[in-house]
Amino acid sequence: MNTKMSTETIIENKTYFLRENVTGAENRGCRFECSFGSETAQFSFDVEDAEIVSPFCEDNEDIWQGDAVEVFLSPDGNPMRYLEMEVSPFGVRFFGEISFVGETRLLKKLPPPFSAETVRSEGGYSVRICLPLSGLESFDRDKMKLNAFRLDKCGNGEQKLYALSPTYCNTFHKPQYFLSVNNK
Repeated sequence: MNTKMSTETIIENKTYFLRENVTGAENRGCRFECSFGSETAQFSFDVEDAEIVSPFCEDNEDIWQGDAVEVFLSPDGNPMRYLEMEVSPFGVRFFGEISFVGETRLLKKLPPPFSAETVRSEGGYSVRICLPLSGLESFDRDKMKLNAFRLDKCGNGEQKLYALSPTYCNTFHKPQYFLSVNNK
């Protein structure tokens, strides 16, 4: 497994397909796009999913246990501290700050500062996340890094994981796989 910090870059306003997280295999079931304006960051997901499993109703419930999309964003590129934004197919939001003390990952749940718009379709759902940049501590457009994910909970209880930059294991919390964003 590659443990070096990713040097890959994604391009704003370009569509990417998420890949199976453990193997890195191609998958066309989720499209992702991002852009960073002067005041907001926009993250867009288009998901194919015929079986929506998401019993959550309140913001900051553990929605990662069902169907959801996620963005992990390190505003200043520091892999030891990043933000976790999640949205269920029904618009339920989750927000937290992740930090590490040694090998221990800490989660601090916070009120979601972003808006999320979801649209259900016959074949899945779409999510648009709008994050105000003014509230991001130490945001640096040239140093920021991110990764994007999809959790696909199946009716049989299995959960499939997909990532923009796969972590090649059963967790997304591997900041060495975060990507730089080319915003030029």
